[in-house]
Amino acid sequence: MSDLILHHYAASPFSEKIRLIMGYKSAAYPDLKYRGVNIPVIMPKPTLMPLTGGYRKTPVAQIGADIYCDTALISRLVDRLYPENSLFPQTLEASAGVMAHWTDTFFFRISVSMAFQPKALASSPLFSDPKTAEAFMADRAAFSAGSTELQMEFSEAEPHWLLHLKRLDKQLENQTYLFGAAPVIADFSTYHCLWFVHNNEALQDAFSPFQNVIAWLDRMAAFGHGNLVEMAGTEALELAKSSTTETQAKQGVGLTEGAALGDIVDVLPIDYGFQPTRGELLVHSLEEIAVKRIDAEVGEVVVHFPRLGFRIQK
Repeated sequence: MSDLILHHYAASPFSEKIRLIMGYKSAAYPDLKYRGVNIPVIMPKPTLMPLTGGYRKTPVAQIGADIYCDTALISRLVDRLYPENSLFPQTLEASAGVMAHWTDTFFFRISVSMAFQPKALASSPLFSDPKTAEAFMADRAAFSAGSTELQMEFSEAEPHWLLHLKRLDKQLENQTYLFGAAPVIADFSTYHCLWFVHNNEALQDAFSPFQNVIAWLDRMAAFGHGNLVEMAGTEALELAKSSTTETQAKQGVGLTEGAALGDIVDVLPIDYGFQPTRGELLVHSLEEIAVKRIDAEVGEVVVHFPRLGFRIQK
């Protein structure tokens, strides 16, 4: 099997979530290595679009001709490949999973507002150059067109932020991680949101009242990123082109309505980033959607999505 390839960029919070998971898994798998393709922060993304067919959220994972979108699915993929120190212990399957989903959606929205508050923008390299800032804002406007899921005024976000950090700090007072002695998926989802804000030095003082959270952030950061070896995007495209998918057709629990295997469908998120991926429906279960598509640059690939948070349109 090919190495896992992570299509990412350094400042991407969701990419940091997966990089840290790979670092955590490396403790149980010392020989674990994965590849990384640095992609642009804004469009165009010429080595990513041939793989995803339109989906442009970051990161995306690749194993040969199989392409995995959204960290909810990528996290489970990594846990399946490296089951030791599971992120999804059976006793916490529902509670930790729900917290991770809430954190990756609503709390991430709060974190975006905190990270882009006026105090933060003044010290951000991204916004120090007017042309760069204008290009970034135009790209994100196109990315979130038709959605308000990433928008929240700072005055609305701040009390939500402070309340959640207060509760996290209390929860971490007498335990090492959010659910006990070992981290689970909720820890990594919470970490990337806080990392996104804490990464700006101008905002680090805001964490001072929450010393237990700060200690937890340090423990999480100590996992590192594992053995990440960078590669060129063109090499990843060639690998996809020369590989054959291992995904078999699968129909899960029958639904009252919806597309059937073999239908040509669009798959897209339900929150923001309404850039669809079109293909032949190959997998349709309560956990996963996958479509088979053909691209001139990479040939036949299968693009995978989590069922939670995505929709299918015939």
